[in-house]
Amino acid sequence: MTAIPSDSEIASAVESLFSATANCERINRWNALVPTDKQVPVLPPQGQKHVSNVPLREAEETFAFIHDIDALLHRLSSTEGRIRMMLVGYCHIMESELIPSLIWNQLRLLHCLEPSWRFTRTTKKGETRACWLPKDKYAEINRLAQPLSQPIGNIVSAVWNGSLRNDFNHSRYFLSGTYVLGSGGLSPISRSGAFRTGHSFRFDEVRERYRAAKALMSGVAKEHANACKNYK
Repeated sequence: MTAIPSDSEIASAVESLFSATANCERINRWNALVPTDKQVPVLPPQGQKHVSNVPLREAEETFAFIHDIDALLHRLSSTEGRIRMMLVGYCHIMESELIPSLIWNQLRLLHCLEPSWRFTRTTKKGETRACWLPKDKYAEINRLAQPLSQPIGNIVSAVWNGSLRNDFNHSRYFLSGTYVLGSGGLSPISRSGAFRTGHSFRFDEVRERYRAAKALMSGVAKEHANACKNYK
């Protein structure tokens, strides 16, 4: 298992990224902070952009959801119950779109690319494709971060675990002892290949991934808010 970064390591990487874009052209940076939509039914006048509040409202809901989960965690005495709630929280944060989109747009600025609110990736054939899945978003972030020596690429790669997300979101797991056991091809019901075991995750790893996901979410929200203050 890749070492899961500490809260301070996550905060430092996020701060480093947003600090690096602080001196970018002012309008470009603003466009990398505020979501816009080029496909609304009624387009704004020429030369103007439609600001979309949807990503921000989604992010607010994610914060409220995680706040409720944390409140519930304080009331749960069952270890298994707490792990289940942390799995819900971890997947909810890592599936959310605004946080990775903000990171991606800061990296685009550093590559002298225009900000974009349609999260895309470039295929091996040079085609531009929308990133529908979180694994594609985090892979694209890492791809852009590495040439810049921005630690945020390694951070998101370490916090994200696609196997844990898939096992939980598809209900292909069960709790046993101190492990979350991915059932893989153990069940005959929807087995698509050979009989095989799935992945396993210690409860401590789930706790750490939930902690790290919250730190990433909070860190980006903090730096985003600070950056926006410069425009008020």
